[in-house]
Amino acid sequence: MTENLKRSEAHRRAEFLELDGYDIDLDVTEAPSSLTTFGVVSRIALTSSETAETFLDFIGPEVSEVRVDDAVVHFTFDGARIYLEIPAGKHTLEVTARGTYSTSGEGLHRFRDPVDNETYLYTQFEPADARRVYPNFEQPNLKATFTIAITAPQSWVVLSNGAEVSASEAGKNSLGDGVVRHEFATTKRMSTYLTAFIGGPYHEFKDVAEVDGQPIDLGFYCRTSLKDHFDIDDIATVTKQGLGVLPKVFDYPYPWGKYDSVFVPEYNLGAMENPGCVTFSEDAYVFRGQSTRSQRANRANTILHEMSHMWFGDLMTPVWWDDLWLKESFAEFMGAWAMVAATQYSEGWENFAGSRVAWALRNDQYPTTHPIVADIVDLEAADQAFDGITYAKGAAVLRQLVAWVGASDFFAGAAKLFKDRAFANATLHDLLDALGDVSGKDVVSWAKQWLESAGVSTVAVERTPEGVQLRQVGVEPLTGLPITRPHQLKVSGWHIEDGVLNRVASVDVELSETQLVEWEAIGGEGVDLILPNDEALSYIKIAFDERSLQAAMAHEVADPLARSVVSSALWEMVRDGLLSAADFADFVVRSGEGIGSGLLSSRVMNAVAALRTFTPSQNRVESLSSFFDAAATNRASEDADVRLIWTRAVALAGELLVDRDDVVVELLAQTSDQDLRWMLLTARAATGSLGADDLDAELARTGTAADVVAHLEATASLPGASADALAKVLGGGLSNDHVQALINGLRQQLRAGETAAAVGDYFARLEDIWTTHSQEIAERIIYGLYPMSDLDSASPQRNAQVLAADEWLATHEQAPASLRKIILDCRDEHVRRLRAQATRW
Repeated sequence: MTENLKRSEAHRRAEFLELDGYDIDLDVTEAPSSLTTFGVVSRIALTSSETAETFLDFIGPEVSEVRVDDAVVHFTFDGARIYLEIPAGKHTLEVTARGTYSTSGEGLHRFRDPVDNETYLYTQFEPADARRVYPNFEQPNLKATFTIAITAPQSWVVLSNGAEVSASEAGKNSLGDGVVRHEFATTKRMSTYLTAFIGGPYHEFKDVAEVDGQPIDLGFYCRTSLKDHFDIDDIATVTKQGLGVLPKVFDYPYPWGKYDSVFVPEYNLGAMENPGCVTFSEDAYVFRGQSTRSQRANRANTILHEMSHMWFGDLMTPVWWDDLWLKESFAEFMGAWAMVAATQYSEGWENFAGSRVAWALRNDQYPTTHPIVADIVDLEAADQAFDGITYAKGAAVLRQLVAWVGASDFFAGAAKLFKDRAFANATLHDLLDALGDVSGKDVVSWAKQWLESAGVSTVAVERTPEGVQLRQVGVEPLTGLPITRPHQLKVSGWHIEDGVLNRVASVDVELSETQLVEWEAIGGEGVDLILPNDEALSYIKIAFDERSLQAAMAHEVADPLARSVVSSALWEMVRDGLLSAADFADFVVRSGEGIGSGLLSSRVMNAVAALRTFTPSQNRVESLSSFFDAAATNRASEDADVRLIWTRAVALAGELLVDRDDVVVELLAQTSDQDLRWMLLTARAATGSLGADDLDAELARTGTAADVVAHLEATASLPGASADALAKVLGGGLSNDHVQALINGLRQQLRAGETAAAVGDYFARLEDIWTTHSQEIAERIIYGLYPMSDLDSASPQRNAQVLAADEWLATHEQAPASLRKIILDCRDEHVRRLRAQATRW
């Protein structure tokens, strides 16, 4: 089976093939039954410039017939590719096949709602899983129109990219239920990974957005059992606000007709930008209990991120996955930009600087870091390119670009690109040409420095009699050369006034290697804090001078965005072993009133993670106990968000604290929020303070899909549960959410020895896990079970599991590159933790 399409193979097909349109006929009438497969017919109108032996992509159990211009032709099928000869000229291919319903979130996912036993379907294809549903040429630069028909149970809501144009009765299925064939309007030209197939008894909310005289029909959908929790007012408002601003700033009208938003279960991503039919994770964005403003702001960001893809990614699509950043970096940037420009959630850049940048910095410091414009040789590599570098670093770099060329030229260049490459494909060079034409600046040189190199540098701050000496420090990991990227920085000085750091003055600075900033420009040499990346205009780490560090640790910064920059810089110091987890946790518990819930949540979660993993094992319980007690005290706030964030911290810290169970029990008695109850119950399970019967009773009382997942995690957290949980994970057949829940239980630190004994030789299992599971599930298992052991008497480099990783990497140089990447990154993260544990503070 040859699932892993190579870039060279895709390039070869594009040399002789031009596609006109697909006509897809999908039959899911038996989805409510126990049948595991579905029927599909895929018709493709194309032109071939030569007679060629080639292949279509399809992953499924059966291909029964292939026709070229109505004539049955010979083909071979290996489970992933349909090999055939295509004559030169215009032709129509017709392939009849059967696909398999997915439980991994890849392809056509089938979900049974435990509340009402209803069946729901949705698709998720990026980067290359449309081939799990219909035969196609699975590469982004072979665009075509799509005419889609779906035959499904009569009671279902059925959706696709285009508006429904007809619905006709089509008999009955094996359960005796009536079925209907739904036909949808032909789409504009787009890539296969953007097609969408939705079906089930979804609850529907309808609305209309009026955008410069253009009415856009809006549909919002969720499972029926969640309709009472669906925040239609906020979701619809943000959607309308986005549609009101993005066509204007892009100078291009919304191109896809209707705009549906479908919130689906067991989703692997936050959302997906299918034109006219965007899918969202219900777990992430439908809140059945309490939610913070930060959670709602993150939902708004995701709505706007996906909406910007209607232009960046859907209208104009990268030629191949090397230029994935061309859509994801821009969408990440536009999500925050549009939040500030159009919605009540004006904290978009604060949240970005306070949490999203940390994701970029983590990925960018791994040994497998890559340039923003990555070298993606095949689909396995493409699947792993959806990372913090492509998203958050790319967006941070675009913020730097906007600071350099100016917002008006930036958006004018984007508008030119859309007009030039509408319903077609583009590369980095197309973007640079558009930006260069509009701005008149040398964006090609800028791109080489920022987009075609890897790694992150640090701006070191030194106080001198003449002023502040700024120095860029860092080595490009791929070349070994010093990093001298140009940074447009805002450098500011801050004074402590009434216990708070207030900005005194600031100045714009361009930094490549070194730069002296005169004291007068930032308020004089008496400033308590020097912040060299105020307003988060660039992507760079900060090495504070000692006085600034002490001020930042002891006093809150008045400005919200600068506060996020400082907080992020302190967290990076923890990860670099320059600041102890305990000191960072003390900084976090002193967080002042009025801090946004996004930053507070990020700080608190980082503090818990640092205490659990960066603290030596002999000090861990003491440090966590101190934090736990402070968190319990901080719950007394009158602010509902603050109370909720600190209660969640109590639950997470409590997973390791047997002697704090009485506090957890007290909180449980006060808590009706079911998600929060499961967090507290999981803490009690992890410490062995309750049993399986208690967890079963809680599930019997509730019983929704989210409760089933939470029950699995809590049960797997119990003492003695590791062997059974591991067997279920490795046995296959579970959904993605159920696999993840069991892995979360297996990762409980109090179960580390038990889980290690159950897993045995982790490294000996790797290749079997990789080959017997889909890439999505395999990655979850391999990342989740990596043996992150604590520091022993040996040095970090001599830790037994570090040495085992080294041996596996040395003896498995021919293992799939995507598998090696996981082990390289996990090893690096492990060593980073061990070094922090070994540091004497």
